[in-house]
Amino acid sequence: MILALGIGFSLLCLALFGTAAFFLAKGLARALAAVSRRFLAYTPPVPALRVASWACALLVLILVPMKGCSHWQASLYRQAIPPQFGPLELLHHDEISSFREGCGFAIFRLSDKDLARLRNHGLAHLETARLGRDGDPYHQYKPWSATPAPKNEHLFRGESCTDAPPALLQQAQQAADKKGAFFTTGHEQDLVVVPALGILIYSYNG
Repeated sequence: MILALGIGFSLLCLALFGTAAFFLAKGLARALAAVSRRFLAYTPPVPALRVASWACALLVLILVPMKGCSHWQASLYRQAIPPQFGPLELLHHDEISSFREGCGFAIFRLSDKDLARLRNHGLAHLETARLGRDGDPYHQYKPWSATPAPKNEHLFRGESCTDAPPALLQQAQQAADKKGAFFTTGHEQDLVVVPALGILIYSYNG
């Protein structure tokens, strides 16, 4: 029964994808022909138009959802970060997701205001930063602590989601073993702030 439902759903998705590709390719072919006639005074052969339009249609239908998913994932990461942190520029993110759970991490650049407050006030600036922007209890964090982090603290737990972690993440891991950075942990996630690098790392596993 489950196998039949899976096959049926896959066929439905394939049919929808094929239909979208067909109409998009048809529209692109007309647009390409019109542009070519107007600006080049040339009408491309029908086979060439079909190949070009289908290639463009498939590229659009593949890349647009991928870009949309990436933007949506980055938005979810921002919602997990306390609002006490100002605007956050996403530098890098990587994740692995399954039907029920997943793991991953995101590296954000801190604003100049946040960096100044951290340098001037340290942990005092982070005392109230213990709940994500979305207000969800799942994104509740423990009181912040200064590094070096104890060995029993599970930081950067989403690192396992990548075979080749970026250099910036490796630098943050090294900083967490020394003084000068701050961290907190939640139910299945952790936050690490490294003022010297100007970054905040959100990591989750679960």
